[in-house]
Amino acid sequence: MTQASDLGGIANQLAALYRARVNVGFQAVTTQHSGAGEPAVTYANMVWFDSGTGAVRLRDPTNTSWTVIGQIGPPFKWTAVDLPQTSFTTGDVKLTFKTTADSGWVMMNDGTIGDAVSGATTRAHADAEALFTLLWSSVSDTWCTLYGSGGSTPSGRGVSAATDWAAHRHIALPKVLGRAIAAAGWGAGLSNVLLGAHGGTETVLLSANHLPPHTHGAGTLAAASAGAHTHAAATAGPAISPNDGFYSVANGGGNTGSGGAHTHTIAGSTGSAGGGEAHPNIQPTAYCNVMIKL
Repeated sequence: MTQASDLGGIANQLAALYRARVNVGFQAVTTQHSGAGEPAVTYANMVWFDSGTGAVRLRDPTNTSWTVIGQIGPPFKWTAVDLPQTSFTTGDVKLTFKTTADSGWVMMNDGTIGDAVSGATTRAHADAEALFTLLWSSVSDTWCTLYGSGGSTPSGRGVSAATDWAAHRHIALPKVLGRAIAAAGWGAGLSNVLLGAHGGTETVLLSANHLPPHTHGAGTLAAASAGAHTHAAATAGPAISPNDGFYSVANGGGNTGSGGAHTHTIAGSTGSAGGGEAHPNIQPTAYCNVMIKL
């Protein structure tokens, strides 16, 4: 079927010859792409199933060696095939311990993305347009701020993502450095958190309003001295006895006078405690890098 003479026969509608050549071609595919022994004829990037071992083998680009890329037979398992990039789409995020982003991805480093002349700090390239458009459309300018071409001054959103892209503006990636990642939205009894938002603080300085009601021991206190005073008392007066002269007579019964009503001031303070330092506000955490698909 690959010979020039065959083409003439096919052109002259020699159906039998055509069918024979097609069958030979299919047989070649069947016999050369599977079997218990290595095929006699190989070519670069050829896939061959070794029916003897169940291995799926791939011929290298130089047509010199085989690489086992999988196994057919329970269980079916690929052993040397990369996950297709098409399984991820623009805006997908993954955690990694890599320090350099994979092809088609950028590290979420609190920078910006835009076209080649936008002045973007993380990715300045035409391939950033899809992610630029997604962030422009899905995340508020509060969290993914748009900046003017080549600068660091916020410009605000224009008419559309397309017009802002054409104006060579660059947009901030959502901030994730040093932050825990959580789902946007809200659950029962929780606050509504917008997509791309960030918040929280590493430490909190407590005030009295953060503490539960409680009491303090008064310690040892002293009363101030006050109200020094005297009282007047009734005395006996003189009288003349009809028989033998003078004698004294009590001037009636009596009481001391009332006086000196007063109060005392209690002076003192409770003991001092506390250093006024902020307390850590971070749960046990493991840190890694984050990348996002362009």
